[in-house]
Amino acid sequence: MKFFLIIAFQLVFIVALGQQKALFTQYMFNGLVVNPSYSAIDEALNVTAVSRHQWVGFKGAPNTQSFSIHTPIKESNSSIGLMLMRDQIGEVIKENGVFLSFAQRVQLAEGSFLAIGVNGGFSKYVANYSQVPSESIGTDPVFSDQNDLRGNFGFGVTLFSDRYYVGFSSPFFYYRDLGGDATSSKTAYSPHYMLQGGYLLDLGEDLKLKPTTLVKYVKGSPLQVDLNANLLIKETFWIGISWRSFESLDFIAEIQITPNLQLGYSYDFTTTSLAKTQKGSHEVMLNIRFPVRGREFPRCYF
Repeated sequence: MKFFLIIAFQLVFIVALGQQKALFTQYMFNGLVVNPSYSAIDEALNVTAVSRHQWVGFKGAPNTQSFSIHTPIKESNSSIGLMLMRDQIGEVIKENGVFLSFAQRVQLAEGSFLAIGVNGGFSKYVANYSQVPSESIGTDPVFSDQNDLRGNFGFGVTLFSDRYYVGFSSPFFYYRDLGGDATSSKTAYSPHYMLQGGYLLDLGEDLKLKPTTLVKYVKGSPLQVDLNANLLIKETFWIGISWRSFESLDFIAEIQITPNLQLGYSYDFTTTSLAKTQKGSHEVMLNIRFPVRGREFPRCYF
């Protein structure tokens, strides 16, 4: 019963504060989920898959998967992307979505660019609140079952070079119900605003340091800040640590299996009261890059 009370508490926050979208710990290696203009940074075709399992050991804990692919368009300054998302909380809430993105970049100076991107798509949202064995939820019209089709539009801008990037985005800026069960309750949405940045420092012949930050704001929710530092050893191993405000301390390890195949893992130590009932969060990431005809194929550190 304790589990269902906690889930009910979460659902109250979803309705009262606006639905929060999943945020990955390894966002710095999977930029398209944060900013649709990110695809303009890399000269290669990128394929990335991420699976996140939150609050391991806690029955019904959230789990999220994403699959993204983005590529420059031939020799132009344009790029396109595709992202598939799956988000689930227990057996109550499920959402599957597909989103397309387009980005255009312009050169501002030697080696420096400004990219502007947009994304849009659809998702299927199903919330079976009636499965929660609680009399208060069963009689409250706010928690009536939902089965909705949702549309989304987002945008992002990024200033970048091969040494830094600074971006501002709202990947879920206009997120609305398009249709579904007319008798179900509708969720109030607030745009997700994100400010992100990173820098690459050479510490020696075989060492590079990449500090990054991500600030997320959703109306009605506390400002969330991610501070991260990743150390690259011999162009092969990434070792990193992150702090997420009000939530967790995270450890990251990445390995370049080949120069263009990367495998990553992160573990989040929860710093909230939920630490007593679960064993942290796990996240696995796989990325592979392919050359694009007519373009250079340098390594991309962002």
